[in-house]
Amino acid sequence: MKAKFNAALFYDDTLRQVANDGERNYWPVYYAEILARIGLPYALVGPDELCAEALENYSVLLMPPSGENYLRPAQVEAVSRWVRLGGLLVGFGTRGLDAVFGISLAETIPQADDEFSPSSFIRLSHEQWTVPLLPRDERDCALPVLAPMQCISAVDCQELAHLYSIFGKDLRCPAVTYRTVGKGAACYWAYDLAHCVWAMHQGRPVLKDYDGDGQLKTRDGIAISPWSGELPYADVMLFTLRRILAEHHAVFLHQLPPAPDGAIPDALFHWGGDDCGWQDDFISAAQFMKDLGLPYHINIMQGPAGNTLLSRENYAKLKKLGCEVGIQFRFTFEGIDDPYAFTKEDMEFQLDTHRAAYGEMPVVTVFGRCEWTGWSEPARWLAELGLKGDNNRFSQPGIIPNPLNTLAFGFGTAYPFHYYEDWRRQNRRLEFTCQPISDYECGFRYPEDKIDFSKLHRSIDLAEFWNLALNMFRHPFYIVRTRSAPESIKEALVYMQKQGMNPLHLASDQMCLWWHARSASAIESIHIEESTVSVRTHTAYPAGCIIQLLSSEREPILVEIDGKPAVYKMREQHNVRWLYVAMPSGYASAVVRY
Repeated sequence: MKAKFNAALFYDDTLRQVANDGERNYWPVYYAEILARIGLPYALVGPDELCAEALENYSVLLMPPSGENYLRPAQVEAVSRWVRLGGLLVGFGTRGLDAVFGISLAETIPQADDEFSPSSFIRLSHEQWTVPLLPRDERDCALPVLAPMQCISAVDCQELAHLYSIFGKDLRCPAVTYRTVGKGAACYWAYDLAHCVWAMHQGRPVLKDYDGDGQLKTRDGIAISPWSGELPYADVMLFTLRRILAEHHAVFLHQLPPAPDGAIPDALFHWGGDDCGWQDDFISAAQFMKDLGLPYHINIMQGPAGNTLLSRENYAKLKKLGCEVGIQFRFTFEGIDDPYAFTKEDMEFQLDTHRAAYGEMPVVTVFGRCEWTGWSEPARWLAELGLKGDNNRFSQPGIIPNPLNTLAFGFGTAYPFHYYEDWRRQNRRLEFTCQPISDYECGFRYPEDKIDFSKLHRSIDLAEFWNLALNMFRHPFYIVRTRSAPESIKEALVYMQKQGMNPLHLASDQMCLWWHARSASAIESIHIEESTVSVRTHTAYPAGCIIQLLSSEREPILVEIDGKPAVYKMREQHNVRWLYVAMPSGYASAVVRY
């Protein structure tokens, strides 16, 4: 039997228009970001395509939330029949298809405060599919849901995740279900996953000093409170979705690129930091990183008068050492009252000064103290000024000014993500990415200047467990002026080697450029014929990309790309076997045969 795998995402732009006209965000816009993040190729289908003839072209249909009477009877029948004949239907709070999903709605739990607050939390509960997605010591982990939550009952369904109130009460109902329907299957999420993930990633608008530290910063936007962010909650939810889709022959564009030699990494670590005004430290730190074989990135700030704090001579020395140089925007200085907000013109002045001093446009930036204002506005301004990404999402909740030795995922993820506009600008995606800071100077304590490797080891362990792309934020000041900071960086490399890891190390610009290239890459087609899977890709990244698919219990007898043996890796991971294949840049076709 020969089949072509195609996934479809239902989208009705009139629903977005109605929401935006009502001065509301249309959260389902973010399903496009979610599917891009897990690397699933898909096509958009509208209301007119919910018919038997159109659905025949698809293997998977993902349905965002819709009103109780949104779907017409003929559409319900067409989708139901398509599932019975072999399709996989995935719903996210979708109404009108209860009979297919095998669920009934009892009530809806509202969010505790606003649309950026939790309504409840879930725990993964399926011993084979979802529980192994968590490390063994975290399998009781609570994942906060930042969206209204449906309390449902389910018939003839497997429970993949269980529902609890925000106070920890067992509500005795499932949060995610899966059931076989004829030759197909239906998976139901009792909440809008896009709302939850988007609110977690981008956080609430920074309109006031929510945490009371006297400054407006991205930490004011962290929406997961009272949860600590010790695990990447949103990533775990997306891994759950990927696991379900993989059972139905989906192939994914992996989050990590191959190494320049084509090797498939176990985790990615990207290294960068801010300057603190001591030029000699920049050179010494860059030399230290180069001697370890690590790439590095330094963001250079300006003084209160708009003067550059790095000479052109030292800028050239950094570049010669292979160190990337970005810009650190600063909007507050010692002795100057915090203005609480800044403008595009403030940024433009500093960027013009930087370009005049060094003759180059930076790629990635950071704001001093991770200052922020509004929601997507600073990201839009940076994009309009020609930059591509930032490191402004500091992931540790709280008001400690400089919490060194911190591992946190306060924005729900370790991976980069695109910023999206609010309803005022039609919820458009910006061509500008965030690289959230997760590992902030892990491995030592300051001012004691003592090593403490526990969080550093945990950081590396989690990165390997989930194949994360981890932001390793390291200031030149600590590398040069302490004993313990450089020892912690050396220990990171030693520990990776002891664990048998194959890490990929990038600098901040390199990470950003990979993520943009990944967004411009695609799995063009997937064909399945008995024991053979054929995949065609188009990759915009010089080193290529990696495709990921569930493998059978036996090794493939053949893995080729364009008729030649391919670089691939089999991993026993999360209770299943995944196959990873390194694809070259440009167009390429892979064949996997068992």
